[in-house]
Amino acid sequence: MNDREYEDLILQLGNLREHVRQLAETDYVTALYKGYSASGQTLAEINEEISTTDEEIRLLEWQIDDDEVDYE
Repeated sequence: MNDREYEDLILQLGNLREHVRQLAETDYVTALYKGYSASGQTLAEINEEISTTDEEIRLLEWQIDDDEVDYE
């Protein structure tokens, strides 16, 4: 993996983590009280999206950790 690919993965990982944070802190809480989020998702849909995004995060972390080049 070259420097650019590594930087892209780090950026993508940050975006996914922010997305999960927003889902958990805003959408989940809203759906818990109102029955749906601001975007119209149900609690079950939000939980599924959190799970899916968490899996994407794990895959990216594995891909970054698996890279043998030291970027530090």
